Amino acid sequence: MSKSIMQDLKSGRCYICEKWYSRDYAQTGLEKHHVIYGKGNRKLSEKYGLTVMLCRYHHQGDIRGASDAIHNNPDKTNDIRLKREGQRAWERKYGSREDFIKIFGENYDD
Repeated sequence: MSKSIMQDLKSGRCYICEKWYSRDYAQTGLEKHHVIYGKGNRKLSEKYGLTVMLCRYHHQGDIRGASDAIHNNPDKTNDIRLKREGQRAWERKYGSREDFIKIFGENYDD
């Protein structure tokens, strides 16, 4: 497992549960999420440590169609929020906003 610049991947906690909802408890069944995905960006996310662990509910949703899941959800609010946090972490560690845009092709942080 590569090192994340956003979270200790071995913490046993869902990034969203812990950071956004202050749920500080270990969870099972966590899934690794590449913050910037698609168009070859998963490899870049892996390379630069833009990965977090998410519970199934916050990653893929569930049978109720989790309104705050990252995938399988027409409301992209939390997906964009996570990308913004990832971009900020990347800029703190690696370089400028312009550099981020050159590498990932987009600016997520208004």
